[in-house]
Amino acid sequence: MTLIANKFEEDSVEFDARFQRCYSMLRLIASRVLNSPEWTEKAVGNCWYTASRYCPRFETEGAFRSWLLRVLIDEALALVRQKQQTPQPKVSLEPVSDRAFAENHMRDIESNITNHQICPL
Repeated sequence: MTLIANKFEEDSVEFDARFQRCYSMLRLIASRVLNSPEWTEKAVGNCWYTASRYCPRFETEGAFRSWLLRVLIDEALALVRQKQQTPQPKVSLEPVSDRAFAENHMRDIESNITNHQICPL
């Protein structure tokens, strides 16, 4: 049993070392796909989790990197789909009269002045 545990621990250490060597490349690619630091971190974290669970043995670093990149792209695309399914706020496309716009704008300015967010002239 300890032989199996030691082998698993060795594989885990090797996987972590290989993943760290690819980390900056993964972040760069995820940031290009997702355009968000928060989603980039999430994609790279999901990639690490998925890859660490299903990592096959690779003899060369290039094969591992290619496989890891495929895992990252799958995770990034899943996040893009998730983002697209999130309901977007509804925007009214009805025309607004100049008077209504001016009244709302003045109300916002007065509110900011009373809340000391801007200084009156």
